[in-house]
Amino acid sequence: MTARRVIIQYCPVPSGLDHYVSALFYCEIDLGEGERLHDVLAPDWASFRFHFGASVEGAMRNGASIEGCRFTIAGPRSQEVRFSMGVARQWGFRLTPLGWAALVGAPAHRYADTLIDGDADDAFTRFRPLYDLLRKDESPGDQLDLLTAYLEAMPRRPVPHEALILAICAALADPEVRSASDLAIRVGAHSRTIERVCRAAFGFSPKLLLRRQRFLRSIDQFTLDPRRRWIGAIDTAYHDQAQFVRDFRAFMGMTPRQYAQLEKPVTGQVMRERARRLRV
Repeated sequence: MTARRVIIQYCPVPSGLDHYVSALFYCEIDLGEGERLHDVLAPDWASFRFHFGASVEGAMRNGASIEGCRFTIAGPRSQEVRFSMGVARQWGFRLTPLGWAALVGAPAHRYADTLIDGDADDAFTRFRPLYDLLRKDESPGDQLDLLTAYLEAMPRRPVPHEALILAICAALADPEVRSASDLAIRVGAHSRTIERVCRAAFGFSPKLLLRRQRFLRSIDQFTLDPRRRWIGAIDTAYHDQAQFVRDFRAFMGMTPRQYAQLEKPVTGQVMRERARRLRV
């Protein structure tokens, strides 16, 4: 079913908070009576969402699922999330790996490729008051102010290897860093230390993070200009098209062609905004 109206608004992250939060976003969906839209999310860092309205359902290939939750968390992901929504509005934010370490504190690998009811897991207790703050009868602008003020005021946990986490984030964003050995040289740390820090703050091994990053660069390029087709969007770190297709199946559970043919009423806008922001 096609949404009659889908509004996605990415909001600026205040300076200082941007070390911990990579995106703040608002979503509003208006459909016909009884209708639901269906979409798919690509792999990403952990995201937190507060739902107001019709229930949200989500599922992953590994069996993780959520249904009817008002506060949901998708942990760091190397798989797609298929979801459906009815008439609703939603506030959310995406944590950086440093944000996960400082604001959540639990080892990220325990929540990798999971979908969580935030009201049922005590690791996320400190985020729960946001639901009542954001349900207030305020304008979206006022709600954004409440959200950012709350996140800015949250006490940060001490983070061992904070500088190394930031260095790994910067290295992952560099297309020239293509292997675990490249990463170790770039950040100037022992491979075992990098492995341990990646699992704790990022959720995955360095090798998987690098694979995921080259895949995401490819999907971002395709989103920016679908006329180039996939052959023009494939990241230069890939040896050939067959390797890219294997990665696409691993991360999205489908082929590039199948993904391109999907209707993406929500994530189409999200991916375009993500790609645009990365280009700026």
